[in-house]
Amino acid sequence: MSKKFFAILSAAITSVVGYPAVYEINAPVEWDNNAPVCLKMGGRSAYGDSIGVNSMYVSRNGVPVIPVMGEFHYCRYPAGQWEQEIQKMKAGGINLLSTYVFWNLHEEKEGVWNWYGNLDLRSFLKLCKKNNMEVVIRIGPFGHGEIRSGGLPDWIFAKNLDVRSNDAAYLRDVEKFYSQIAGQISGYLFKDGGPVIGCQIENEHQHSAAPWYVSYPGEKTRDHTAASYDKGITKVGVSVQDAKITRAELGTKHMQTLLQMAKNAGIITPLYTATGWGNAAVIPGEAIPVTAGYTYPTWSAKQRRSNFCIFKDLRKQPDYSPVRYDPAAYPSASAEMGVGIQIVYDRRPICQPDVAEAMMIRCLGGGSNIIGYYMYHGGSTPRMNNGTGDFFSDQPMGVPKISYDFQAPLGEFGLEAPSFRLLRTIHSFLDDFGDRLAPMVTVMPDNASFMTPDNCNDLRYAARMNSRGEGFLFLVNSQDHDSDRHDQTGLQIKLNIEGDTVMVPGNGGFTLPKNTSAILPFNFDMDGACLKYAIAQPLMKIEDNGSRHYFFFVRPGMKPEYLFDKTTVKGRYKFNNITPGFNSTFQVKTNNGKTITITTLAYNEALNATKINGKLLITKATVVPQPHGARLLSMGNPEFEYVVYPSVSGFKKQVSKVTEVEPEFAIDRSVPLRMEVSFKMPDRSENVNEYFLSVPYIGDVAMAFIDGEMVLDNFWQGRPWIIGLDRFSNKIQQGKPMGFYFRPLRKDVPYLKDIPEKFIPDLSGSPVLEIGKVDIIPQYAVEIDI
Repeated sequence: MSKKFFAILSAAITSVVGYPAVYEINAPVEWDNNAPVCLKMGGRSAYGDSIGVNSMYVSRNGVPVIPVMGEFHYCRYPAGQWEQEIQKMKAGGINLLSTYVFWNLHEEKEGVWNWYGNLDLRSFLKLCKKNNMEVVIRIGPFGHGEIRSGGLPDWIFAKNLDVRSNDAAYLRDVEKFYSQIAGQISGYLFKDGGPVIGCQIENEHQHSAAPWYVSYPGEKTRDHTAASYDKGITKVGVSVQDAKITRAELGTKHMQTLLQMAKNAGIITPLYTATGWGNAAVIPGEAIPVTAGYTYPTWSAKQRRSNFCIFKDLRKQPDYSPVRYDPAAYPSASAEMGVGIQIVYDRRPICQPDVAEAMMIRCLGGGSNIIGYYMYHGGSTPRMNNGTGDFFSDQPMGVPKISYDFQAPLGEFGLEAPSFRLLRTIHSFLDDFGDRLAPMVTVMPDNASFMTPDNCNDLRYAARMNSRGEGFLFLVNSQDHDSDRHDQTGLQIKLNIEGDTVMVPGNGGFTLPKNTSAILPFNFDMDGACLKYAIAQPLMKIEDNGSRHYFFFVRPGMKPEYLFDKTTVKGRYKFNNITPGFNSTFQVKTNNGKTITITTLAYNEALNATKINGKLLITKATVVPQPHGARLLSMGNPEFEYVVYPSVSGFKKQVSKVTEVEPEFAIDRSVPLRMEVSFKMPDRSENVNEYFLSVPYIGDVAMAFIDGEMVLDNFWQGRPWIIGLDRFSNKIQQGKPMGFYFRPLRKDVPYLKDIPEKFIPDLSGSPVLEIGKVDIIPQYAVEIDI
């Protein structure tokens, strides 16, 4: 591609007191007219739907799309709750679910295959198809996923073979595994009209490995699950590869071999992916290299401000570069973004939701045309069935034996984390406007070198635009590991587009509040009306009585403003002095005779907004989409408030109340460090979705037991331990109590630096264990028609 194609944003910053700080953006001087190159991927379903892949984006039936992918491990969640969690993910804006198929869970004993219960992949795919959720299966054979030996079964290490290589004996076992997977997914592939549109081959090959489950305290060197020729280069986590890969050709050949083996087994999908970061081995031209980003990596010795809130052109320099591929030859796929993290015993960072938002807006501004999360939904790692009482968790890494909450947008028990609704606003934008964004190119400022993690004064910004001058500004004022952010005020951005200059805003400046990120449109076509700019973020559009209704939103501290090209509209063309909320609605008449409606939602309204059956639903409740409308879930509150628009009620709030319940339970704390909770709860009804046990405590580690088995564990981070009880309902109905064991908190534990100071007790004396008021919280439910 022409170097001029990626030319140049220059920033001229005026710093005179009382005047705006003006940042200047220049459109590309010359547009490269070469169309994106098609890759050796894509396909057509039995029903005529098509998926295409070129060097810039994925398309559906010829229309560019930006898939939003969320990781959810079926094996780490009760099968009886799968469907509800898939539906929650859809309500969060996920349209592509990725999931590992861990070899060691399905063939714990050689030759004995287990595809039942919580390991029933076929039933899981059936539910994905029913709920129109498309799937990428990550078939390994190595997966990592903080699971024992990265998913490689114990018995394979007893054999005279070289794992993760083209060793013939190893490949014979892999071939059996792939054949088993193919049998499970038969009929559910995209070509057959099923949901499986993608397949990841291996994971982090020649970049990362998991510790082999046999290790001993005090060892300086651990064995890792890597080929013998990769032993010196593999890492435990995601990072920049600083070692020379001396046998790169063997890694490439192994990946190509695995891909062909998958196809030979019948695992044929329109999309194939492979880890691309840190010089990992890829499959040239036949698989999209995916990238990652972790702002709170527990495997790093130091926790420092990361670069993942800093803009760069990701199609020139992917994260964790150097990489082994030409990034301009593939769509930029930020497909493993760690908006949460799996904590380990000695590192327990608390992931901030505004950082999650900033990272994803930065990825989109940098050119990503596939975004995804690891994890989007947490879970619990299962126990082994070999009679040892051991667990499948990768305990040499120091992770909990069971909990795999990951601080994900949807946690271990399906509850929303603070990041869930922030990210949903981005996903909503992509659902309705991703077709416009996907073909747009990234333009970076000349002063990009001033955008550093430690610089909290200069604006962090980038643009994506097309040759017609239409585009979006991406702005970030958040940073991980940084409590020194401040509002950036008096901002103005000058857009120099061929034959046109747009000042955003036209007069004065605007504010980007601290811990805030935003997407602002410019030269935005709205059914014939050209919106020159908006100081507001697009959220969604709906059909409203035969015309188009656009919804935007702003953060507190930002004043919305809209300026239309007066040659494209009739009458008023500038709208400001707007108070966000339902009463902010105004209309614009276009020169082609259409009328468009615009509403600027308040920030909390936008956070609570989702689209169901083509209508806007605003509610504080968790939304579970249903064919006829939605099931709303509320923790502890039997009264539901919601707005459905358009409807006969308009923007008027509707209220539905269900019968309140009072669960009965008893607590025995007669033994030090222990507690037993006995349950006598009301029978489940349609108005109670699930009961949750709240255990607020201050300590080091807590464990839960039922019927003589450890069933849960929790590493203290300063917050109450909230436990979903549905998965234990059979034991509870049998009268089995839940027992707890707590380890006190000591002053010398290494993770206290990760815990907010307000949560840390006085540790000057003896170790501390405090258990607060234990309670059972009903999660109420109501059905609404939409």
